[in-house]
Amino acid sequence: MKTFPGLDTTDALTKAVVDELAAKAIRFVIKYCVDSGEYPDKRLTHAERALLVAAGIRSGFVFERGNSAEYFTAAQGKEDGNKVVDYFGELGVASLVGCFGAYDLDIEPSRVLDYAGNFREVIEPAGWLPGAYGSGAVLKALKDAGLIHFAWKANARLWSDFDGFTDWDILQSTGSVAGLASDPDTAANLNWAW
Repeated sequence: MKTFPGLDTTDALTKAVVDELAAKAIRFVIKYCVDSGEYPDKRLTHAERALLVAAGIRSGFVFERGNSAEYFTAAQGKEDGNKVVDYFGELGVASLVGCFGAYDLDIEPSRVLDYAGNFREVIEPAGWLPGAYGSGAVLKALKDAGLIHFAWKANARLWSDFDGFTDWDILQSTGSVAGLASDPDTAANLNWAW
C-alpha cells in the first residue's frame, strides 16, 4: 500500500520550516480549527496555507476544544460544527475537504455518537466532510454509524481496539519533525486534505 508522510502540529509554520518539510518529502500538515490561549499558533492561517501550497504540501484540519466525556454532548457537536463552518468559510476551504473531530481520550464510543451526529449535520450540508481522531473503538463505532468519512487513529496503544482497528485514513506515531511540536502521521490517502 502506498502511503503519504505528514504531521500534525500546534506550531507556527514559517517559510524556513515549510521548506524543510518539503525537503523531507512531507505531503501534508494538519493544524487546528480553533485558537487556544495555550497554543496561539495552532490554527492554520492564510499565510501558512500559501506557504504550504507553494511547497506542494497539502493542508488538513482537526477540531479539538474539550476532551472529557462530559464535553461530547449533542448541543456541543452542533456548536463545534458551526465553528468549523465559520472558520472554513473564512479560510476559503474547498468543498469535500475533511475536518477531524478529536476524541482525544479513551472513551466509550456510545458517549460520542450524539456529538458526532450533530457535528456531521452541520458541516456536511455546508460542503465539508466529517472525520474523527481517536481510539480504534471510537473510530469503528463512528464509521459503522455512518457519522464520519475519514478515520485518524491516535497513537495511543493502550486505548480501546488499537490493534483491531485497521480501516484508518491516517495513523499517528511518535517523534518530531523539523523541530516542531508535532506528531508524525502516515496517511493511506489524501482524500480528506486540501
